[in-house]
Amino acid sequence: MLLVEDDGRTLAARAAKGLEEEVERGFRLPVGRGFAGRVAATRQPVLIPDLDNSPVTVVNPLMREKSVRSLLGVPLIVEWTVIGVLHVGMLTQRDFTESDVQLLQLVADRVALSIERSRLAIQGKIAQTLQRSLLPHSLPRLPGLSMAAWYLPAAQESAVGGDWYDVIQLGHRRLGLTIGDVAGHGLAAATYMGQLRSAVRAYALLIERPADLIEKVSRFADEEKSRMATVIYATLNLDTWVVDFARAGHPYPLLLRADGSTTFLTDAGGPPLGTGAVGDYDQQRVTLGPAESLLFYTDGLIERRGRTLSEGEAALASAVTEAPDEPEMMCRAVLERLTEGIEVPDDIAVLAIRAVGLHDRLAVDVPADAGQLATVRHLIRRWVTAQGGTDDDCAAFAIAVTEACANAVEHAYGPGDETIDLRAELTADEAVVTVRDQGGWREPRGGNRGRGIPVMKEFMDDVVIDTGERGTTVELRRRIGGGNGA
Repeated sequence: MLLVEDDGRTLAARAAKGLEEEVERGFRLPVGRGFAGRVAATRQPVLIPDLDNSPVTVVNPLMREKSVRSLLGVPLIVEWTVIGVLHVGMLTQRDFTESDVQLLQLVADRVALSIERSRLAIQGKIAQTLQRSLLPHSLPRLPGLSMAAWYLPAAQESAVGGDWYDVIQLGHRRLGLTIGDVAGHGLAAATYMGQLRSAVRAYALLIERPADLIEKVSRFADEEKSRMATVIYATLNLDTWVVDFARAGHPYPLLLRADGSTTFLTDAGGPPLGTGAVGDYDQQRVTLGPAESLLFYTDGLIERRGRTLSEGEAALASAVTEAPDEPEMMCRAVLERLTEGIEVPDDIAVLAIRAVGLHDRLAVDVPADAGQLATVRHLIRRWVTAQGGTDDDCAAFAIAVTEACANAVEHAYGPGDETIDLRAELTADEAVVTVRDQGGWREPRGGNRGRGIPVMKEFMDDVVIDTGERGTTVELRRRIGGGNGA
């Protein structure tokens, strides 16, 4: 048995019985040359009753060395593509009959299907490994924003395709969010997915407007002439919580409001990538309010055989409404409900983001990174405003909380993946904000330092600092809503 190599022009011996040396020596020949090459080129059986008196050239010297007299070869074909040749040889002369040809072709057809199944299984595993390696291993941690993403492969490994999601940090105050789906399955789809994901990442650092980015990626896809794909790209402003996004043929994002109602965002539109269609991409804007969530997903979540797309969207809206608010649990609950009792025919990607609720109590973990301080300021301003605080209250807490967090970053932790515990609550008309770290206090580095505590005391009614072996806690208190007499 000889198989066509990846170049499509060469046959290589892969298995043999009685002529094991053919495989051991790594015998190869071009398609179209010699006995086996002729079988592959003509896609028809070739019979040689007598090797010594044959018009067909036999280029494999082993045939002569082993005194082979007669040969019969048939093509291995899968979906009209020749993948190899199966041949048998006799040491005595034989006039092969039509039934001999039919029998060997039947064997060859079974062998070809078995080889193809093995290839698809291997490619499926490679595609799944490639796909998972290209998906983010973790998502950014940002104060005031919860995020989660899930990828669910198709039930059959050969159906693993090109679904992806990504979160891109664009400085400290903007975030890029993307999700996409490449048409088709297997290694080719997963490879093209990696190209598109890289293109989106590269353009995101250079292009601010999502619609302009999608247009650039569309041109890239048309130049590649690979396959069709759908994609959404969005930006989130962490100061204003404004989300701008553009779509290229992708399913509509779903907005879950704080009151439990849902809305599909349908104003942004444009053709899928790789269709050759030239046109402008529309852009839509939505502000993510407190306790509101935004869900991005691929079509494998809502498309089912025998069900309309609108029915799938209605099922998704119902599942999101009944799911827990926390993004990780929401993604899991939605996936479990919409895939319950079925073999998933297509892979699925889901990306969910949620703004924290600005209730009487606020609890967030802040990465111990000076770059996060601006986001903390805006978050605490929003919370104080939601509790009825004045502009002066907002400014006072923004300054004091920033100083407390900055002290924790500088004095409590060294380089590493640490967090600061930020809690806020309203009691009567007094707001209390607590900043807690779990590090060991270090002396100030450099001169003209150590002014954070006086600054906090200047803007707060009361500041309590408790330092111990388990870290430092800073408690900031101030009457808000005009009740401060300072």
